[in-house]
Amino acid sequence: MMTKLHTLIVDDEAELRRSVISILKSTMPEIEFTVEEAATGREAFDKVKEQQWDLVLMDVKMPEMNGLEALTAIKEHDPRTFVVLMTAHSNLNDAVIAIKEGAYDYVEKPVQPQRLTEIVRKCLEARDLISSLAMSNPVFDDDIESEIVGGSSKMKEVFNLIYRLCKVDTTVLVRGENGTGKELVARAIHFNSPRKSGAFVAINCGAIPENLMESELFGHEKGAFTGAVERKIGKFQLANNGTLFLDEIGELRPDMQVKLLRVLQERKFTPVGSNREVKTTTRIIAATNRNLEKMMEEGEFREDLFYRLNVMPIFLPPLRERADDIEALAGNFIKKFSKQHGRQITSITPEALDMLKSYRWPGNIRELENIIERSFIVENSHQITVDSLPDSIKLAPKEGADKTASVGYSGPLDFDAFKEEMEKEFIISALKANNGRINQTVAQANIPKNTLLRKIRKYGINVKEYTNEE
Repeated sequence: MMTKLHTLIVDDEAELRRSVISILKSTMPEIEFTVEEAATGREAFDKVKEQQWDLVLMDVKMPEMNGLEALTAIKEHDPRTFVVLMTAHSNLNDAVIAIKEGAYDYVEKPVQPQRLTEIVRKCLEARDLISSLAMSNPVFDDDIESEIVGGSSKMKEVFNLIYRLCKVDTTVLVRGENGTGKELVARAIHFNSPRKSGAFVAINCGAIPENLMESELFGHEKGAFTGAVERKIGKFQLANNGTLFLDEIGELRPDMQVKLLRVLQERKFTPVGSNREVKTTTRIIAATNRNLEKMMEEGEFREDLFYRLNVMPIFLPPLRERADDIEALAGNFIKKFSKQHGRQITSITPEALDMLKSYRWPGNIRELENIIERSFIVENSHQITVDSLPDSIKLAPKEGADKTASVGYSGPLDFDAFKEEMEKEFIISALKANNGRINQTVAQANIPKNTLLRKIRKYGINVKEYTNEE
């Protein structure tokens, strides 16, 4: 299936417009361009008000309304539109200003085919990232009361957030359970911002040993500690002029929280074993699945760091709370794996979809993606059927049973206590479905073995009770 791109070419020179159209259609045959033209910024904005456009290629110097003025008007009307400025070398300063105001990129005149095709393909990649982000159903806590109805409105809201974040370098805090798409949010923001040409560097704060975390973030000098046989560049330097994604920020120990706060405040740091300060222009996007408010109450997370990080909070709801989105998400993964595996699987049967909707999804969107890919390997027909779903889905308690359990909960009116009770119930259900076999439960329930064993000990679960020995 060809990619379609509704494109508007804006320039007061008809010859240049024809040249750009020729380049687009001759160099990218895999894209189906629907092209229209406009001679002024005012005419371009009028066309944008009439219908939605994927891409606007626009000159800067034009009569009536120049490119910068038209850019502002277009992005405010519909932030989903990608705008690329065309400018003479002498006006590159205008292009830099435009990117800060929300233009995706710029191309110099005379337009070179290779440069133009490169930018258009990057626009498509950036658009796909935001489309995937919209499927994560993010909620933006920006003090604006708005009700999002339908996929199109949700998409517009996501693009609007990205457009606003392009204008500022503020820190972003992404919150949500594991598997809800927190890193996807960070990548979408980075690759749609003026920093997209810089590095995107990700680090999982919970996966690095405590004694190595400072070195990972800030680097170290040769001989700074035992084993430091050479100088190392830290993640902050690697991400300079780009974005540093700090996943599981709630796992940082208190002394590292203090050092991170200093970097956020002063924009400089000192590598381990060094007496020199290094300046940084890195943008921070942090993420966590933990309750930071409760951690602050218990003295485990600094309030001043929280408020530094929480400038723009984004919340990703768990998949179990949005069963209506499962069909669209599954369809998206089916398209992805059809292309990736060269299979002609086009849909999912109603019976299989009902099972997906009634499952609790402890692993959220990531678990759904894994199950769809597994089904591609197992399935022999052109549809994903019940037979290709794992036992963890087929043998899971139905939606009605889950609701009964929730309503029947009689513990204290405390979210964490309720969550632990549901977690225990899930582990018992998974063990039952897999006859108490630990390795099979790990594989089918998409839960790390160490985590499963730790939870079994925590809740005092007797695995032998769920082993059927015949």
